[in-house]
Amino acid sequence: MKFKYLQEVAFIIIGVSILTLNIFFVLESLPFLFPVFNVIGGLIATVPPVWMLYNRYRVSREMESQFIMLIRDISDSIKSGMTLPMALDHVSKRDYLSLTKYAKRLSAQIEWGIPFKKALTTFADNTRSVPIQRAIATIIATYSIGGKISDTLDSVNKSLVTINKIKKERSASVYSQIITSYIIFFVFILILVILQVFLIPSLTVQNEEIMSLSTDTAPIPSPEIFNQGFTMFIVVQGFFAGLATGKMAEGSIVAGLKHSVILVMIGYGLFSFAVMFF
Repeated sequence: MKFKYLQEVAFIIIGVSILTLNIFFVLESLPFLFPVFNVIGGLIATVPPVWMLYNRYRVSREMESQFIMLIRDISDSIKSGMTLPMALDHVSKRDYLSLTKYAKRLSAQIEWGIPFKKALTTFADNTRSVPIQRAIATIIATYSIGGKISDTLDSVNKSLVTINKIKKERSASVYSQIITSYIIFFVFILILVILQVFLIPSLTVQNEEIMSLSTDTAPIPSPEIFNQGFTMFIVVQGFFAGLATGKMAEGSIVAGLKHSVILVMIGYGLFSFAVMFF
């Protein structure tokens, strides 16, 4: 496993340890604290790792957006009469947020005499962004066959702008669907709370009265069994609803993990505390 994922693994181990201790010790001795420690363990096991993964995803998206500006600035500099090394040195002095350090490194490698193709390949590999790697491959291919680099940069820039525009339009178009999915999930939680708090206890009492009068009546499972089943429903529903929401909104499963954590934690917390207090 790569070194960059050690922090995520550490948080997951801590959270799972809390959940395990909660099941084997707290559940029997202090059952009213069981939901509290479940929420705490779940938050520790999911929120920091998901936040770290999503932060990497956010940085990658930011670099892709800034790469469009970088390509445009390089193209404008070449059109103004600069050579490619001069254009790279010129744009490396500008701020491109998370992409700035890679632009500076690219300019430095060109100054040191590293071949342009190798420097660009290293730049693309360091960003770990598929759209950037594809754009760089196009630029390298054009440069290798002697094509006009400014025209290639303009074409790459236009294609990246179009892709970025489509992503933004998709996010805007599914915003109402995201809100609807959240509303549906919390209505689902409300229905489960009503079933667990009011309907199931009432049916259990009636079933016991009927069984006392007749031996042919089958017993209804205890409310605890329904409670466990409803809890699993909430976790499964929240997890996959979050993944679907993130996929629709941003086209990424990593983005969906953020929604999954929110739905599962809030849903489980609301259901557990509502059942406990009522």
